[in-house]
Amino acid sequence: MTALCTTLPEHLRLLLVDDHRIFLDGLSLALSPLSQNLLIHTAHSAAKAEQCLRQHAYDLILLDLRLPDEPGLELLQRWLSRGESTPVAILSASDSSLDAQAALAAGALGFIPKSADGNALRQAVTRVLLGETLPAPSNASPLTPRQLEILQLLAEGLPNKAISRQLGLAEDTVKTHLKTLFETFAVHTRTACVSAARQRGWL
Repeated sequence: MTALCTTLPEHLRLLLVDDHRIFLDGLSLALSPLSQNLLIHTAHSAAKAEQCLRQHAYDLILLDLRLPDEPGLELLQRWLSRGESTPVAILSASDSSLDAQAALAAGALGFIPKSADGNALRQAVTRVLLGETLPAPSNASPLTPRQLEILQLLAEGLPNKAISRQLGLAEDTVKTHLKTLFETFAVHTRTACVSAARQRGWL
C-alpha cells in the first residue's frame, strides 16, 4: 500500500458525499494515510455537494448511490452533462454487480462497496486518483433462477395472479420476489424494473 500512496500528489482534496455522518467520520479516518496534506470536505445531500463543487476544486468525489434529496447516479449524470471534469467513484452499501454496472455506465470511474476494509478502500481510491477505472465487482448470478423467471413473465406483461398460476407459487410469494427485484434495480414500478433489467442485459 505504501508504494501506491507515494505516487499520489502531496496535496489532495476529496469530497465525500453521504448522508450518514458517522460513516463519513470513519471514511475520513480510513483515507487519512493517503497523503500528508489531505483535505476532506463532506456533504450530506446532493444540494450540499453542489454547493461544495461550486466553491472548490476536488481531486476526487466519493458519492453514495442513495442520498436524501436525489439519487447519486442522477447527480453524477448532471455533473457530466454540464462538463464537470472531477473524477467520481461510487461508494455504496450495495454489493450488487448490477448497481456497479449502472454506476460505470453512468460515468463513474469506480464502484467501491462500503463493506471494503480500510486497506481495500485506500487501494481503490488510489487507483482512481491515478486515473484508472475500477472494474465492476463480478457477480456471476445476481438474480436467482426464480427471480429471472418472474422477471421474464413481468416483461411479457403478466399480472401477479397469472405469474403465480404459471409458476405454481402463492401470489404473496410473487409479490415478495417482485419487491426484491424492485430493490435490486432501485426502481418503484414494473415497467422501470423491466427497463432496468434490459439495460443490464438480464432480459
